[in-house]
This record gives sequence, C-alpha cells and structure tokens, in this order.
Amino acid sequence: MQKINLDDMTPESGGQKRRSVSDPLDATDFSMNYYALEPGEEFAGSLHTHLDQEETFFVLEGEATFETKPELGAASETVTVSEGEMIRFDAGEYQQGRNEADEPLRALALGTPQESTDIRVAVPCRDCGESEYMEFTMVDGEQAMECPDCGTELEVDSSS
Repeated sequence: MQKINLDDMTPESGGQKRRSVSDPLDATDFSMNYYALEPGEEFAGSLHTHLDQEETFFVLEGEATFETKPELGAASETVTVSEGEMIRFDAGEYQQGRNEADEPLRALALGTPQESTDIRVAVPCRDCGESEYMEFTMVDGEQAMECPDCGTELEVDSSS
C-alpha cells in the first residue's frame, strides 16, 4: 500500500502543469496524473486520442471544458465538467481539455492501461496534406510526431 497527499503535489517547475501520481503510488496497471491549470491553460497541447487507452478526468476544483470528437471528420462537441464531476473518453475518441474559467483548475486524469503507445494528434501533415493526423511516438526518451502517409517527422516540445 502507498499513500500520498494531493495537497503536497505541486506541479513541477519550468512550465510543467502536470505531475504523475501513479509513480509515487507505484501503480503498474493504470496511469494517474495530477493537473493544476491556470485560466487559459490546457491539459494537452492539441486534440488527440489514445487508440490503446481510455481516459477519465475527475475535476477536484474549478471547471474543465473539453472539446470532443468521436472520430476525425465528425462534428465536435463541447462539454463542461464541474468540481466533483468526472468525464470518460473511450479509446479512439478525440478530446482536448482546458481551463476556460477565471479560476484555477485542479484535476486528476486516469488512463488504463498505464502505457499508451498508440496516440494520434489531430494535426494534418504540412508536407503531403494527405493525413488528418500525426502519429505521436516516444523513442529513446524523445517525443516526435510522424505522418503515417509520407513519414514527415515533427519534433515535440515537451517543456510545456
């Protein structure tokens, strides 16, 4: 058994707004991250999906706004999740969450299984324009996105 206090979990310095909770809990089968977002900040930098992981967000304080799409090309929907509420996204469902309120947002994000290796980001390829998305990969600690049609690679800035 492992015990931690979320009030002691300050997001890392240097622009990081996320902190792993699964690591200090020694969790091996699910991923849990704690977010502290100021007004205007986002959970992730773009509309994305995990094809191999479902995600649930639990709002501890404040209000989160999510843009969701069941698949690329579908109409998007905006959903507001208030303090004490949860929202779940299926594997393959595109989503992007952010703090559109005037107050800080604190939330937990849970994903299962823990390791997600099949991620799509809704960014069209700037070179070939054929693909509606880029494949997100992590190789040797380096994050990158690659076009599944032409192979163009984009480096991902992990400092935000």
